[in-house]
Amino acid sequence: MAHSLPLLSFVSLLGLLATGQCLAQSGPNATVQSGPQASVAPVVVYPDSVYINPEVRPQFAGGDKAFSAYLSKSLRYPPQALQRRISGRVMVNFVLNAEGKVQDAHVISGPGSGLNDEALRLVWLMPPWEPARVNGQPVRVACTVPITFNTDR
Repeated sequence: MAHSLPLLSFVSLLGLLATGQCLAQSGPNATVQSGPQASVAPVVVYPDSVYINPEVRPQFAGGDKAFSAYLSKSLRYPPQALQRRISGRVMVNFVLNAEGKVQDAHVISGPGSGLNDEALRLVWLMPPWEPARVNGQPVRVACTVPITFNTDR
């Protein structure tokens, strides 16, 4: 009996970042004064901080279509999960540094059976992203990305 290749589906990365799936700790933000003479103090960029809500969010090089193509091309569905028809969503958390490279990647949750390891491998091997920016400067930002494995077509 021929086996069809499993499909990998995922939530749009851009949608994830726009809906607050990018999690982090940040340094102090600019202060805003109220009243008719309101002014905004310049934003101070802290290079060692990991930002929650940068002015410019990080983006996978080439955008969502390139991210989808990367996942489709690079995915190796674990044989034990495929044989047992295990599907599921793996949540991977990582920090993108100021150069857009992945650091500190780890699985938050997932079904196991090799899927967690495969999702983590995919994240570690991603090409550099366009980094997040604050006040025009690249900054570190933490992101959580769900990667969904599906054995059904």
